Amino acid sequence: MPVSEHPAVFGRLQIYEVVAPGDHADEGNCIVRCIGGIARVGQVFVLEGERDTVGPEGGFTLERIKKLRSMEFVDPPHSALIHLSGGPLDRLREGDVLVSHPAPDWYRKLEASGLRIQDYDRSPCLPDVRRAHLAFAGYEVKPTTTVSHARPDAAAELDRQWDSLATSAQLVDEYGEFCVPAPGPGRDESQWIRVKDPVGADLPSRLLAGTGQAEFLAVSVDGRTLCAVSDEEYDKWIIVHRFDEESRGA
Repeated sequence: MPVSEHPAVFGRLQIYEVVAPGDHADEGNCIVRCIGGIARVGQVFVLEGERDTVGPEGGFTLERIKKLRSMEFVDPPHSALIHLSGGPLDRLREGDVLVSHPAPDWYRKLEASGLRIQDYDRSPCLPDVRRAHLAFAGYEVKPTTTVSHARPDAAAELDRQWDSLATSAQLVDEYGEFCVPAPGPGRDESQWIRVKDPVGADLPSRLLAGTGQAEFLAVSVDGRTLCAVSDEEYDKWIIVHRFDEESRGA
């Protein structure tokens, strides 16, 4: 299947070494480690810091993947020898991160919210996304706290209450990571995305600005804690929910 037919495909590659140049300055071999998503032959990559300023014509095309044998893709945490074209490769240094271009819509929305996307998280300890949705949107759900729409400082108060409750519930792990569903319609909305939050505050306001969604949910990486915002008629609800062992997993 061509890369363009893979919905929401993305990949992040970290450069270990530019091994050998090819016959031309704009191609050659590199040793890389896949640190996010899935990197496929045919994808175009740009340096992470240049994704918003460099189009695909200024990127590197992943021509071949070699790991004892030719492969069509590489996924975390595997390393591989790859052949890139479209250089010049002398722009690349050890430690540089290449990201696929263009990024899927959900990637751009989460990134616009100030979150750093780590990867899909398919850990069996995480609750099924649909089951997690019912834990904050089901008929019998009660809020942990509410913020009235009528408050002039409603957005700031929601951020303050969220920061306090998410911290006390230990939503975020010691590395600043937690999981959210991919925002927006599509196959990936039923998958967890592990993210890191370098900002560490005002998440509801940032997600509203970045994704356009007033409601969202997040779970801890161990799958035990859910924190969510629900947009009701008169109030915003914040729900904190603890999963037992039986309710976790798909």
